[in-house]
Amino acid sequence: MENKEDNKSKKGRPAKEKAKLSCSINLKLTEVDFNAVKEKAGKLGMKPTQYAREMTLKGGIKSRFTIEELDLIRKLSGMSNNLNQIAKQVNKSGFFSSATDVIMIADEIKKLFHDS
Repeated sequence: MENKEDNKSKKGRPAKEKAKLSCSINLKLTEVDFNAVKEKAGKLGMKPTQYAREMTLKGGIKSRFTIEELDLIRKLSGMSNNLNQIAKQVNKSGFFSSATDVIMIADEIKKLFHDS
């Protein structure tokens, strides 16, 4: 009976093997410096200690996309989808019947990049 239990596969997601943060470095900052670190961390959506750890270990932090950049990416993605659909239509029916759609999409892309 014990042998059967050993051979059973474990179900579910495997446990993460993450090292616990058990060592610390005490860092004293002036209030001005701390506020600067806190502000930079806030812009990246991080806590100040997490920001300081990343800067110490990696020497830099890749910033996440801003809400505006995510919005531009989403809009551009939608336009590229439309452009692919137009390309399929052009291949079926010819360029001149789809020319107005192509011009309209090109104008939208120009507006998107000139507004920001």
